[in-house]
Amino acid sequence: MSETYRNGTRLWYQVDGKGEPLVLIGGFALLHNQFDFCNDILQGAGIQTIHWNYRGSGKSDWSLTEPLTLEGWVEDLKAVLDAAGIEKTNIWCTSTSTPIGIRFASKYPERVKKLITYPYYKVDDYWRNVFHAAYWVAHVFGITQLSRVFAGVVLTPKILYSEKHFTYEKWAAPTYEANVNMTTMRELMDTLSSIDTTSDVPRIQCPTLLLMGNESALNDMEDMESASFDKLISDFLALKPDAEVQAVKGAGSTYCMITNPEETCELVINYLKQNA
Repeated sequence: MSETYRNGTRLWYQVDGKGEPLVLIGGFALLHNQFDFCNDILQGAGIQTIHWNYRGSGKSDWSLTEPLTLEGWVEDLKAVLDAAGIEKTNIWCTSTSTPIGIRFASKYPERVKKLITYPYYKVDDYWRNVFHAAYWVAHVFGITQLSRVFAGVVLTPKILYSEKHFTYEKWAAPTYEANVNMTTMRELMDTLSSIDTTSDVPRIQCPTLLLMGNESALNDMEDMESASFDKLISDFLALKPDAEVQAVKGAGSTYCMITNPEETCELVINYLKQNA
């Protein structure tokens, strides 16, 4: 475990393994833990994993020495890479933290080799309502209940209420509790609610892979169309037609690396090795 500072805020990061560098950016509640089931697979394939937590969450400082912003989180990542001595890296970003990877790749093209991303780049009314609801669920019922809410829409329908679902919950609930802080959650949700990287997507210069599970309850909910597999992929490709697409079959949306880690990592490893 290592740490660095930017504008007085301590930033946690961890570099493991040797080989091709890969920054991993998980969603706001799972953070680095979103890749818990991938770390050994990636490192065993000669990939160096770089985990980190942006300010206001996880193991980094929760004290708000400055307002939380997407731009600030991008600069946090730059500070971590500088401290770790990593000049150029690959990035794998997913879930609600995806715009950090997209914005970083757009702003610092000279520092990104390849981008593997969930195809989420802007907030609409649906996502705004998700963040608003997330705050109130945590505020009223407790942080651990958030894992149950998100599992209900992101896991595949056939997993829900199965033994695999309950196993997931036993892992996810304490993870949420460790990574989410109610003191900063209101500002965190407000920041996530105002993100739009539409103009950044076409400016991404590095090879880009869209990666997500192709099955989740979101695909069958009419009022959640903007979070469905087909809609997310088509909207992203309209902005960046040269992006490649890989679906993790039978996996749920942003949880593909949790429920299907072997298949997901195989796609990631193969992509990183292409033209390496």
